[in-house]
Amino acid sequence: MNESFKNSIDKYIRFCKNTNWIEEEAYKFEYANYINGNIDWESNSDSEILQVLQQSQKIKYTTDVRGIQFIQKSGRIDLKDFIALNDIKLFREFRIKGFEQVDWTERTMSFTALSAWLASLFPERFFPVPMKGFDQTIKYLFNYEKRKFPKVGLKYLLECQSFLQETWEILNQYPIEDLCLTEWNKFYKENPQLSIHIKTELSAVDKVWLVQDFHLFVHRQILDLYKPKNKTIQIVEDTEPTAIEGNSVLAQHMRYERNSAFIQKIKKQALAENKMLNCQICGFSFFEKYGGIGEGFIEAHHKKPLSERDGKTKTKREDIALVCSNCHRMLHRGDPTLVIEELKQKMNKNAL
Repeated sequence: MNESFKNSIDKYIRFCKNTNWIEEEAYKFEYANYINGNIDWESNSDSEILQVLQQSQKIKYTTDVRGIQFIQKSGRIDLKDFIALNDIKLFREFRIKGFEQVDWTERTMSFTALSAWLASLFPERFFPVPMKGFDQTIKYLFNYEKRKFPKVGLKYLLECQSFLQETWEILNQYPIEDLCLTEWNKFYKENPQLSIHIKTELSAVDKVWLVQDFHLFVHRQILDLYKPKNKTIQIVEDTEPTAIEGNSVLAQHMRYERNSAFIQKIKKQALAENKMLNCQICGFSFFEKYGGIGEGFIEAHHKKPLSERDGKTKTKREDIALVCSNCHRMLHRGDPTLVIEELKQKMNKNAL
């Protein structure tokens, strides 16, 4: 487990203890437990199951929440049309065949809402991904850099599953159960219409939604990704380092980086893909370490130094590495300039 993950769990537990987070998010656990505990796939008809699912959106949950807002507005044709009889047939297919063997084109709801239904009905087989943005929390928590992560749709849901499973395996090592159950049991007792018994341990449906809750926390409270649509993050202009003087190669390089519109475009693209703008060598994030003052800050390194080029050459995005200030300086300490993998090897060797 890396430091980002460990620190996030520590922050999550403290936040749960010191704020109203558990109470404010309890409605989704009540919803999930209600439908999971009131449906029997062997004895209930499709119509009976549909009735339970529709009723789940009429119940008033903790903190006076009626139903689940994102589900009630998840209809693909009509936003208010969030569940239909044909969906129950698809759910039965999923129960037998699995997610990828079902043709979901005739579903009533969005894919994110679909994941909420499936995770609540079949928690042993699916994790909820009821919102966009888990690609960002997964990249942050797992230092995920291997390939482009899907942001929406069926591929997005499926790509998230293994990471969410691993998230639970890590969360399960921490004392979260008692913390949550103490609060949830109060709500279950105060709301008998839910027909949820007092619990002494987490059920499967609690576990999958706890994973969602943790990623939601990282999304909102750590990465601060829940922002008004009109708010944009500005790329921070890099100031020329005072320790680099005259016409040295690194000084020329830094001046080019500061003045190049192309470099700024690369940084903006990277920021859109990963708000943390982690260093491609050591993983350091100025935003994670310093908060708002470090948001949008990173340095650009030419993998092939400008001083080694013959005349004018075209620079592509893959020719640029985004790195922290320390790694940037260390790359240029080499003679000739170190390549990315060389510095990574030196850093990893020294860490042993």
